[in-house]
Amino acid sequence: MSAIRTLAVAALIGTCASPALAQAPAAKDAALVVGDYLKAEQSVGMGQHKRVAIASFVLQLVRDQGIERDAGSFGMFQGKSATYFVQIRGADPAVLQSIADKLYDNFVVSLKAAGVEVVAQAELDANPQYQEIRKASPQAPQTESLEKGSGKDKHMAVNVLVTAKGLPLVLYGVDDKKWLPPTMSAVGSLQTVVLGGAQAAQALQAPLINVRLTVAMVEPKGKGSFRSSQFGSMVTKTSSWEFDADVTPRFVDGGSAVMVHGTVLNGLPSAHNVIRLVKPVAITGLELSSERGEGGASARGSGLLGAIGRAAGGTDKAADAYVDIDPANFSNSVVVGGTKVVDLFAKALTAP
Repeated sequence: MSAIRTLAVAALIGTCASPALAQAPAAKDAALVVGDYLKAEQSVGMGQHKRVAIASFVLQLVRDQGIERDAGSFGMFQGKSATYFVQIRGADPAVLQSIADKLYDNFVVSLKAAGVEVVAQAELDANPQYQEIRKASPQAPQTESLEKGSGKDKHMAVNVLVTAKGLPLVLYGVDDKKWLPPTMSAVGSLQTVVLGGAQAAQALQAPLINVRLTVAMVEPKGKGSFRSSQFGSMVTKTSSWEFDADVTPRFVDGGSAVMVHGTVLNGLPSAHNVIRLVKPVAITGLELSSERGEGGASARGSGLLGAIGRAAGGTDKAADAYVDIDPANFSNSVVVGGTKVVDLFAKALTAP
């Protein structure tokens, strides 16, 4: 993977030294084995079916990632903390849309190479149950904030989601506990998506599949420290923080999955299978640069007031550090990495 330029990224609060935004070593490019990277709820991908309809194909970029770290106690003001957000710049929705379309095409190629017929979108759109699913779907692209957990387990993010080929944004069955906001896990009417998907699969005599691929670029890390000093009768308490981030471009485990409606074409929603990525797939060959934000940390506030401000302030806010991508290079690299993932999915779906 190409080295990052402009390595100094974030000034720190207190007296700590400035960290570097370091790029993780690139893994060797080798053939990926389904058993090493995927886990399925059922052993048979989509049964004996040789015809499938791609009902939804979602690409999610974790554009902003943040953490919060405590540093000491100040009497009634418990848990003094700071936040650190890293934002990816340059991967706008048009770039992501182009990537999603290419990965969709490559997924279709992989399925056809395995002897599977892919239902044409015109035939899929002619199905009344599928049209109801479209009506229940929000308009893509979608930008959503995520804030969950507490302490060192707190995870904050801003996600940008696009769909390939104008398909609806359906996330039922391909949600997860870390990368997707709970409000986005069952977009639209659950009955419409679940029962309608099973009925559409029965009518088309082809399982419907929902695909979600999630790209994360960094992994922020940090710690807070607390110090108390006494000079005579005077006690001084100070807090400081150290933040940095590993650059680990990858298709994340858990957040990349495919769900099959209609492993048995009986119109019942219970007949489904979910196949998840359980090991990240690296995105290599990226040309990146980085820049620190103003202030160094807590650009989006901290503590309870910071959380309230982030909830009220929307998704377009300043960050503490930035990673800049070159759109053409980013697109090519993500398509190469993503094609490995969809090839894995195709192999798992068509396994005997």
